[in-house]
Amino acid sequence: MNVLEGGGMATAPSGPSTSRETLSQLASSPVVQAWELGMRLRQRREEIGYTAAAAGRAIGIIQAYVSGVEAGRVKLPARRLEQIVKTYELEPDEAAELEELRLGATRRGWWHEYAQLFPAEFLRFLGYEAGADHIRSFHPEAIHGLLQTEEYARAVIRGGTTTIRLTEVDRRVAVRLARQARLGGDNPIKVSTVLGEGALRQQVGGPAVMRDQLGHLLRLASDQPEQVEIRVLPFSVGAHPAFGGPFEILSFPSPRLPDLVWQEILTSIDIIDQSIRVTDYVVTFAETRELALSSEDSLDLIRRIAKEMT
Repeated sequence: MNVLEGGGMATAPSGPSTSRETLSQLASSPVVQAWELGMRLRQRREEIGYTAAAAGRAIGIIQAYVSGVEAGRVKLPARRLEQIVKTYELEPDEAAELEELRLGATRRGWWHEYAQLFPAEFLRFLGYEAGADHIRSFHPEAIHGLLQTEEYARAVIRGGTTTIRLTEVDRRVAVRLARQARLGGDNPIKVSTVLGEGALRQQVGGPAVMRDQLGHLLRLASDQPEQVEIRVLPFSVGAHPAFGGPFEILSFPSPRLPDLVWQEILTSIDIIDQSIRVTDYVVTFAETRELALSSEDSLDLIRRIAKEMT
């Protein structure tokens, strides 16, 4: 797996019915729609005092099926949702929203076209990323995938691991570029990234590729300052809270959905959903961001390093 290819779910507080605007944002990802559907069904089950086993008996299904639906990993037919709505005594407006989520969850995301290239956990991450509205990330050695130029991405993918076949490179680059569609559209994602100074100086693809990549970062941060925040953690900081490796925190438009963490290291990838662990990452990011240069000083440093790439 290349750098930046990219327990039960943490419980989010219950809240009012999801707004139409939020449902529209969720519609960009069947993975997130299935998650929202499962989260809401679990919250309702707990409100009426059912265990998963008791709910399964009342509906006429096994406990594992109930748990799978609540985790967003099992598709729910319309007839089955109708049974759940009746058993849980849900109001018609709530039932209509759940049916809309159920229909959205049955769609196939664009990433399924590339299912043979990636493990299931990474495909699931793509689904979460497609439905997120804010990403906070720390990357000490490489530029965040959503902010990469095509040539930089190609150089990372070709040089990142010996297990990637040359025939796969173009398709993997296509996936990375497809992910960047979230930077535009009706509901663009917000990206707040802290980059280690090493990520700017590592000559991925050579000086010309890096010069273009750094110029791309400058354009993104200058043209879309409210959407893209880039801050640099200089070498002079020394040891810092995020010392050790990259990570991303994904936040979602629905107040029902908690943050998730995506972490990718040399030999493993992981979606972290346990609330205590996620909170540790949120605090770590905030502390590391405070140690980084301001946005203005960060862009000045990027300009200086770009001029050095000759």
